[in-house]
Amino acid sequence: MKSLMATDNNKISLDGLFKPKNVAIYEAKEKFAYFIEGFKTQGFNLTNLYLISPTEEELFGIKCYKSIENVPTDTIDLLILAVRREILIPTLKEILSKKKVNFIHFFTAGTGEYDDIGLKIENDLKELLDYKYPNIKAIGPNCMGIYCPNGKNSYLPMFPTESGIIGLVFHSGDLCSRTIIYGSIRYNLTFSKGASIGNCVNLQVSDFLEYLEQDNETEIISIYFEGFTRYTKLEGRKLFNILKTMRKPVLFLRGGKTKRGQSAVLTHTGSLGTDEKIWQTIYKQTPLIEVGSSLDELIDFIFIFNKFYKDNQELTLKQQIDLYPKGKNALVILWSGGLGIIDTDTLTELGVNLPLFNDETIEKLMQIYPVKIGSLSNPLDLPWISRSEGYLDLCKAAISENVDLIIMHSDPRRRDKKSFEDYYNLLKEIRDHVESLKKILILIVPEYPDNWRKKYYQMLLKDNFIVYPDLERAAKAFLAFYEHGQKLRRLLNRDIKQ
Repeated sequence: MKSLMATDNNKISLDGLFKPKNVAIYEAKEKFAYFIEGFKTQGFNLTNLYLISPTEEELFGIKCYKSIENVPTDTIDLLILAVRREILIPTLKEILSKKKVNFIHFFTAGTGEYDDIGLKIENDLKELLDYKYPNIKAIGPNCMGIYCPNGKNSYLPMFPTESGIIGLVFHSGDLCSRTIIYGSIRYNLTFSKGASIGNCVNLQVSDFLEYLEQDNETEIISIYFEGFTRYTKLEGRKLFNILKTMRKPVLFLRGGKTKRGQSAVLTHTGSLGTDEKIWQTIYKQTPLIEVGSSLDELIDFIFIFNKFYKDNQELTLKQQIDLYPKGKNALVILWSGGLGIIDTDTLTELGVNLPLFNDETIEKLMQIYPVKIGSLSNPLDLPWISRSEGYLDLCKAAISENVDLIIMHSDPRRRDKKSFEDYYNLLKEIRDHVESLKKILILIVPEYPDNWRKKYYQMLLKDNFIVYPDLERAAKAFLAFYEHGQKLRRLLNRDIKQ
């Protein structure tokens, strides 16, 4: 097993937390079936999954041990401690007096976020880890735990078994779970690592950021942050200093932005809120990308970044930066004049530009399609011609050097097999042309209950299209992606000057 602390720069290695060689669950019960099933689903070696229960002989086909002393190993990589809060401290002391433990997941809730008694328990836990067992690293209390497909490690059985490039660090276990489940269902997203870290008595968000920035399996980092723990007065400065050095995208969803939200945070993880002005300064001075108060928005942002980094993983940072959009100019292609007007208002209000065609481009468009209905402007209104021979040429001519983003409203209506195949192949050709010009194509396919539409949506995702259910969500995701590119360019220029 790797050392807990790297020898070169004193940074914490969390390899053993995400990829433990063995795991002990204390105290194992039927109601914790999701932990056990999570390891089973991911393919963890069950001979190295130790269930400790004084009352059960076996659970879910796995042998139980009466006490921690009976576990056939001297060192436990990851201990999941799930006992009621009243016995948390004595149970921990007993375990650590008999076994060496590298990482602990404190599942127990009702501590610092709950009442004064819980706060006292949490204080005792902090003191024990800091002074008597400083080499042990822990998450929680009050957290769901760890997810890592390559480590065969998961706290829920319904998470994907395929590994991806997205790392998650969440104060909330439920939001972490929803991001994984919704992201995998909605956009076929897969994840490298996920951590629900709860009240953060020991390991902090900054520790995970440092680790994930160096992690070869992770290209994108997503954070749900509720505030700073009362135990680490220097965490704010440390977090800021780490964020300034980050080059991987960090998508940051912050809970407790309002005073009322901060009171909800205190009863969830017991974290302390921070002034909004301070956060706005942090956003300006770091590559951090702010996400609005919406889980949907976070998942939308992750999707566009995931597409980009999956396609360009082998490139250097400078090469990746060169591919980021340099402007916010968009071309909209649709088949409805009214919808084009609404889209124009929406995009303009969000800060996306819709440049008009120059005379040369208009002339090319007129030669291809002498307009009789619709409009050869931007938005490009092309009703009834999506199956005509000139449609592809018309779209190509409209994608000028002055455009960074192409938004197409795609028509998933039922067609005969030949018509659909022709239309779908046209979409692929348009996408290939757009990507050959290093631009971004986003398809808009509105959601409503229809099996064909769902099948079509999944077909687009499988074929590596970027597809969103509405224009506003697509535009916000693009703007977040554009913003990160601008920040990286400024940082690269600063690094070169230094």
